[in-house]
Formats: sequence, structure tokens, C-alpha cells
Amino acid sequence: MRKFLILIMLVVLFVLNLPAAFGQSEVRARVIAYELNLRDSYHDESQIVGMLSVNTEVVVLAREDEPGNGGIWMQVRTLDGGASGWVLSVYLEFAPDFILQSIPVVNIAAPAQNLTTENAGAEQPVQQQSAAPVATGQGISGSTRAIVNLRGGPGTNFDVISTVQAGQTVVFVGRNQSSTWLQTLVSGGTMGWLSYTFVNVDGNVTNLPVVGAGAPLPQTQTTTAEQAPQNTQANAMPGVIPSISGTARQIYLRGQQLGNNAGVFAKIGDSITASNLFLNPVGFGGARLNEYAYLQPVIDFFSQTSARDHFSFANTSLAARGGWTSFDVLDPQRAVPGICNYGESPLVCEYRNNRPSVALIMLGTNDLNWVNGTDYRANLERIVQTSIDMGVIPVLSTIPDQPLSYAAGRVSEFNGIIMAVAAQYDIPLWNYWSALQGLPNRGLSGDSVHPSYDSSTAETAIFDANGLRFGYNVRNLTALMVLDAVWRGAMY
Repeated sequence: MRKFLILIMLVVLFVLNLPAAFGQSEVRARVIAYELNLRDSYHDESQIVGMLSVNTEVVVLAREDEPGNGGIWMQVRTLDGGASGWVLSVYLEFAPDFILQSIPVVNIAAPAQNLTTENAGAEQPVQQQSAAPVATGQGISGSTRAIVNLRGGPGTNFDVISTVQAGQTVVFVGRNQSSTWLQTLVSGGTMGWLSYTFVNVDGNVTNLPVVGAGAPLPQTQTTTAEQAPQNTQANAMPGVIPSISGTARQIYLRGQQLGNNAGVFAKIGDSITASNLFLNPVGFGGARLNEYAYLQPVIDFFSQTSARDHFSFANTSLAARGGWTSFDVLDPQRAVPGICNYGESPLVCEYRNNRPSVALIMLGTNDLNWVNGTDYRANLERIVQTSIDMGVIPVLSTIPDQPLSYAAGRVSEFNGIIMAVAAQYDIPLWNYWSALQGLPNRGLSGDSVHPSYDSSTAETAIFDANGLRFGYNVRNLTALMVLDAVWRGAMY
């Protein structure tokens, strides 16, 4: 009998230590942001206690499950134990077989709901009911990236219909307005909703019909006569985010043949582009997507391949400087010595050094005072043609208003030229001007030239109701939307 009890004890000890025996006693992850803040709690407002660089391997200790704090936070420590703290899980890369539920939940500050891989802070349902019916014969195929709950509506407060396994093929037939949740048909004919963050979509989600309520996209129409010039050409501008044509796809494929980096984009422009407020916070892990969680995959995609000195979001452009006109970016005398070749323009130098697949281009704010429309268009066409020749998809952005400038009336003229060149070359148009029209002071700072931002925090990658009152926050959000459209529409 004694030997039998000893045998039972040995078996129990073996089972308890089985994970360790197979090297699974701890979950590890890799940092994919260029620099990631370690915080003492699971909120962006908490104290920064350290910094993790890209590719740092960490041990995941715990997770939280508090709704509405920007995502799923993980408590981690470095392998040497030298640093520990909380980070957002979207900036970590896990093993393919990682299961979220294997991480213990600690410090829950609100009653826990179902433990799922869905982002917290999703939309609140009007009532607990099934998904609305949609037209048959429409849909985009895709697959799940993790084990995820299929819900009765677009949010974590809707009832769970079933659990969908990682890697399962599904068909998306609709979306909510912000595209953070997708109405999905799974095997067996079951219909429900999946969080966009945890699926792969074989196409552009904006082509799906909107069948659920959600947060509105940035304002794309003028609101009052006082907020925008009464100009037929200006008021006829299309929406902020472009549709992607086959031309962009062909440019991308040519670029791949030339050796361009699919995961790199370039920033071309003047001080509005060269500013550290433009996309840099995204590159340093400071994005708070809130209702725009569907943009996380495009952030991840362009945060894997390093450009010249950082990943694309925070890379220092060789073709963006304060005060530059459309001519300056083509002028070899403006190129950086020691980095650019003799006789090479800043534009070509930037493309040669970084081999991007996409370029976000906004020039014209400084041209208004010095350059006539004919020369401006000629310069813009040279920039576009050079980009195409080098296999880079050029995305042209309209420019903001300048209400206090004597050249204020020319903004509409120059934006008309930008639109015309984009149409002529069949390339993406980013209508930033239109996105600013519903904002205080048309999204401009006190100088009525540069975009506004919250001077108390200088946080321009926070995309909530307060943040999106400022011009730079809207610029960063719409830049991500444009990159997402190009990525899904031309780079598949």
C-alpha cells in the first residue's frame, strides 16, 4: 500500500511539472515596436518605468481584462529580470500556437466578462440581438489569426455564439462603420461578428457594406459657410481616403522587381511632414487606436522592416524639410551631403536609401507664395513620374487652408492641381484638406499654417474624441487609413 501511495505522489508531481519538462512553463514574446514604453500599470496615463527596444524577448507574466483602456495589456519582464512592467499586447509578437487564455488575469479593475482574444473597449450594443441580415452573393474571404469568439453583434458585450479556431477560413459579408468588427459567415452557415484585430482579410474591408453602428470617420464635408471658402472646386473634393486602382498594384509589382521593400514607406514634404508630430508617435508605440483598432495590422506591417534610421513611421526623411517647395525636393543642391550621391535629388536619394514601396507626398504650402500654378504642376508631375519609375506608389495629399495668408485664395487652386495630377496618373489621392474642415480653426494651430495639436501633451497618435479635435491627430489617423487602403488594395 505504501509503495502504491508513493507511486501516486510521483505521478502527481510529474503532471504538475509537465509544462516545465516540455519548456512551456513560461510564455515568451518579442517586441515589434521600435521602442516600447514599460509602464507601472495598464493605462497610457500610467508612469513610464523603462523602455524596451525592438526584438527584445520578454517573459509574459500576466494580463488584464479591463474594458475601455485601449487594448489588452500584458505584464512582462526581460529575460535577465532587469526590467518589468506593462505593455500593450499589440506591440508583442507571440508564437503561432499562443493561446491568450493561458495567461493569468490579474488586477481586474472592473467585472470581468468572457475571456476572449477580442479587444476591450468595443462598441456598446443597443440591444442583445442577432446580427442583421445582409444581401447574399457578397463577401470577402479571410481567416482567423487566433482563437476568437463569434458574437451576435459588433462588440464584446454581445452574446458569444461560438468559438472560432485559429487559422479557420471564413467569409466577411459586412462591417460596422469604423470597420473594427466584421460580420462573418463561418463553416456550417453560422453568421456572427469577429473583431478585425484578430483576422486576416483577403481584400479591402471598406468594400463591405456597413451593417452595424460605429464611430464616425473624420469629417469629410464642410459644415458651415464660415468654415471653408465658398468655392465650387473645393466643395467638390472627394472623400478623404482613396479607392485603390489597378495602376497602384502595377507600380507596386514593378517596385518588387526592382528590389523595393514592401514594408517600408517614405515621407515627402515640408515642415508639416518633417515634424516629429507626424507619425513618429506611432513608430514609438504611442498609438491609441480606440475605435480604429482595425488599423493595428497595417501598423504592424510597416513596423517590421527598418528604413534608414528607424521603421518607416519614425524614420528621418531625406526628402522632407521645413520651408521646402515642390522644387526643393527635386533640387540636387538640397540633398544631404555624405548620404546622397553627387547630382542626386533629395527625392531620389530618399528612395535609393530606403527602397520604399509607398510614398506619402504633401507639398504646396510653401509654393503658394512663390510658385505659379503651371510650374507647381510640372514639379508635381516630375515627383510622381520619378516615383513611378522607381516602383514607388505615390500618394498625393491635398494641403491645409491658410486663412491669414495673402495667398489664401490659392489653396483651392493648388488642391485642384493635386487632384488633377492624381487623376491623370491614376494614383491614390489623400484629401487631408477635406478631413480638416469640421475641426476648430480648420485643424490649424495659432499660426494658421501648421496643423494643431494638444500642446499640453504633444500626443498626436491618440484617436479618441478629444484627440481628433486636432489637425495633427487627424493627419496621423488618415495617414494610417491611407496606408491601410494601399496595403490591402495594391500590396496583397
